[in-house]
Amino acid sequence: MGAIVKKEIIANLLSYKFFVVIGLTTLLLAISLFVMSRDFKDRLADFQLNQPKTGEAVAVIPPNPLSIFAKGLDEAMTRSFEINKTGIYVQTGRQSGNVIFSFFPSPDFVYIVKIVLSLVALLFGFDQISREREQGTLKLMLANPLSRASVLAGKWLGNYLSLVIPFLLVTLLGIAVLGMDPAIRLPVEGIGRLALLIATSCIYIALFLSLGLFISAFTRRSATSLVVLLFIWSLLVFILPNLGTLFARQCVELPSVRALREKEQQILTREILLSYSDKTSVDAHIRTAVDEYGRLEEDYHHKFDDLVRLSKAVNRISPAASFVFAATEIAGTGIGEESSLKKDILRYKSRIQEDIRSGTAIHAAFAYRYRSVGRVLAEGGLFDLAWLFLFTIGFIAAGYAAILRYDVR
Repeated sequence: MGAIVKKEIIANLLSYKFFVVIGLTTLLLAISLFVMSRDFKDRLADFQLNQPKTGEAVAVIPPNPLSIFAKGLDEAMTRSFEINKTGIYVQTGRQSGNVIFSFFPSPDFVYIVKIVLSLVALLFGFDQISREREQGTLKLMLANPLSRASVLAGKWLGNYLSLVIPFLLVTLLGIAVLGMDPAIRLPVEGIGRLALLIATSCIYIALFLSLGLFISAFTRRSATSLVVLLFIWSLLVFILPNLGTLFARQCVELPSVRALREKEQQILTREILLSYSDKTSVDAHIRTAVDEYGRLEEDYHHKFDDLVRLSKAVNRISPAASFVFAATEIAGTGIGEESSLKKDILRYKSRIQEDIRSGTAIHAAFAYRYRSVGRVLAEGGLFDLAWLFLFTIGFIAAGYAAILRYDVR
């Protein structure tokens, strides 16, 4: 098996495919880190310019440095939430300065791994067994005292090392270059999160390489293997995640945010008019309106949480969706982190409204502490990592079963 591992590494190093693929991946990762670091610094400059003054009832947090690698919902989380006695008003400022992001997804590290590296892994594995059969070398290998499992394991390990080692080197080099920028400072915990994010990416790459070897051991021709794999890749990476979201929206009826805001405005207008007609205090009617706001928003949040849970459960059929969920939660830019932030903002709103009722003029500043890695893993991140690992083991097992039945003639 060691000889097969060595053979695969040498064959990759001597092939044009290896240099073209690695060169393209290096270029894309470099462009991604450059573009996303510029985007982060632009948003950080906006935050420093517009951050609230002492005593202002505004909940806002600075952009997360790990959004360079996994942007996720960081742009929505760093909006300004202004609080008064009637509720929370969300500002639309501090959006990305790169207008290209309005037309295309943010080209962050997670996007490059999800799309490009998964396809590269398939290109490394799609012909490993079928090509050996077409060239007649598979019969020669198995004519020696070598099991089919050893052939599969050697090919998997040789190609995985050929792909992951350059990927890690390029990624670490990019991180080192970013570390020299004084505007980008990762906390100690952020370094651990970044290491876990890279490890998750390596599992994801292993998954698609295992899928490529399985299909290669299942088909007799390399061309057939490539066509089948491209179909499966499109299904897993693009089609299933979008279908899962559409299915969840059909199952959970959720009003739009615009409709919710219009309903709140109608309630406020009604209470103000009632205060004029019955000659009572405007503040009493505003408190009534705020109580109705609270019930409406609570109902909305319950439905929204149901939609998110169902959507995530269905989307996890695709390993690409599980990878995005895990990566963004680890980076602190995922759905769970945004939900935690919103809960903190609601608690802050309650404190501010108590201050307003008591006549306090200066309010405490809003402070948010990101969830720890342990809490992130406990609240779903570990499940997504385990799901990716099970996908990988499943494809390896399927490849082993396929090669045992493979006709080498």
